[in-house]
Amino acid sequence: MEITSRISQVQNHRLSFLLFLALASCARQGAPAGGPKDTRPPEVDSLRSSPNRSTRFEKRKIELLFDEWVVLSDVATQIVVSPPLAKKPEVVLNGRKVVLTFEKNEVLRPNTTYTINFGNSVKDLHEGNPAKDLRYVFSTGDFIDSLGFKGQITDAFSGEPVENVAVLLHENLSDTAIRKERPYYFTRTDKTGQYSFENLRSGTFQIVAVEDADQNLKWSGENEKIAFLDQSVAVSDSLKGPIALRLFKDKPAFRLQNQQTGRYGFVRLVFNTSADSAQINFQWPSGTKVLQERAPDSLTVWYDLPSDTSWNILIAHPEWMKLDSASGLNMPYTDTVRIKKLSRSDFMEKHRLGFGDEAVAPVAPTSGKGRLQGPASAAKPVVRQPAKTIIQLHTQPAELPFNYPVIAVDTSKWQLMLDTVPISNFTVSMDSLTPGKVWLTTEWKQGKAYSLSLLPGALIDIWGKTLQDTLLRNFNVTDAKQLGALTVNLEKLRPQTAYVFEILNNNTMEASRRFIAEAETHQLIFESLQVATFTGRLLEDQNGNGRWDSGNFTQKRQPERIFSKKLDPLRANWSLEVKFSAEPASLQKRK
Repeated sequence: MEITSRISQVQNHRLSFLLFLALASCARQGAPAGGPKDTRPPEVDSLRSSPNRSTRFEKRKIELLFDEWVVLSDVATQIVVSPPLAKKPEVVLNGRKVVLTFEKNEVLRPNTTYTINFGNSVKDLHEGNPAKDLRYVFSTGDFIDSLGFKGQITDAFSGEPVENVAVLLHENLSDTAIRKERPYYFTRTDKTGQYSFENLRSGTFQIVAVEDADQNLKWSGENEKIAFLDQSVAVSDSLKGPIALRLFKDKPAFRLQNQQTGRYGFVRLVFNTSADSAQINFQWPSGTKVLQERAPDSLTVWYDLPSDTSWNILIAHPEWMKLDSASGLNMPYTDTVRIKKLSRSDFMEKHRLGFGDEAVAPVAPTSGKGRLQGPASAAKPVVRQPAKTIIQLHTQPAELPFNYPVIAVDTSKWQLMLDTVPISNFTVSMDSLTPGKVWLTTEWKQGKAYSLSLLPGALIDIWGKTLQDTLLRNFNVTDAKQLGALTVNLEKLRPQTAYVFEILNNNTMEASRRFIAEAETHQLIFESLQVATFTGRLLEDQNGNGRWDSGNFTQKRQPERIFSKKLDPLRANWSLEVKFSAEPASLQKRK
């Protein structure tokens, strides 16, 4: 019995030890794997926090106690106080409590409702869930203001919503207020470009939105984008509907931004904005040959002087005014670009005609008056690139870009081949707007391959130099069955308004049409388009210059309206018909 009892005791000890190990093992394990993720945001314990929506507020400190441990992030940008304070309040974390303390010299406006929007600055400790709609409202008067409205800020050109834009309400309705004064109310847009004003008092305000990169709640002129409403806003119970604003870069003061003048025969002036209103005059000697190429914001001049000399370009603009010390009046002035004396002979020795979209064959090195260095056999052979192949539409002429302006051609030295058969029925013409561009027109046969050889002497440039090399180019003509057609039915147009409709393949312009709307609808047909997924873009061309123009706050001119839409894919040998509305997206969503 005694032995049996001892064995029983040993067994009990062993069982107790195994049970201890099992319990210890369980204790060492972490939380069970899996299970639902904590998505609940932290919430304010209203009974143990400073009372929200209090009136006759005089305290210097606001305390918010949360039901779980929290962290603070991006306090400087996320926490917004409106109306704005003279000094940023101090915001600190104390355990589960967020404490906001006003600067000791801060003077709160009398009879004013303040809103503190915490944004996403308060998050729970473990999962980072931000407190939802965390706002603290108080009034220094007898009641809480309750008016408000909403809206959205989009980029005027892209139509995309813009995040973190400051939307400002000013009591002062003058244009200078947004540059010099802080607003009475302000808020910021979210990721969808949406903004919201709440707890406003009744009154009349001007509303503007600015990028506010320096976070001073003022507009810094052309350095920051701006959006504005054409009229003031009367905040009252009757204010209905969202207010949509389009953000744009204000047209800057006109100036010459860059100039390229160091090469004989070539000058390029680049401006910071459209040069349509600029007056540009040239002071060069009589007998100078000139070709000009104008772009919206640049001017390219190709020239050939009768002799080596310096010359000037004079630029004037209606905006260019300076104070005249004698009269005390602002007077127009002219800027002078001086072109220094350059050597024509050095330029002629080195320059060589070629395709503008290919590397030009190098000029053989010379010594003295054009003599080759050493025997001809010592010159390095020119390594030519293989002929470039262009996809050519059978309905259009072939575009041939050259690196210099071409003023004459000798078509007897142009050889166009269809496979191995010579083609003589073709014409060649120079582009009137782009001196370096030549057009080749023939009856292209669909699905066929062509080759073009330009023999020495086939081209003559503005300096009288002929083509020295043989240039090669191939054309693969697309079969009509590989192409598609597009019919665009435009709706909601403004009659008697000029429009430009563009078809884009990524960033490449495939086709463009200008028209004046005679009615609210208009149809455009595009044939022989490459198979692709295009984007349609409609520009409301208010000034009829054929391109999109930004706005101007000082002149109270809104940016021209622009509408973009990704079209359905265009398939081969297919006709696609689409509807395209010129109605603002905000109105379409409301409907």
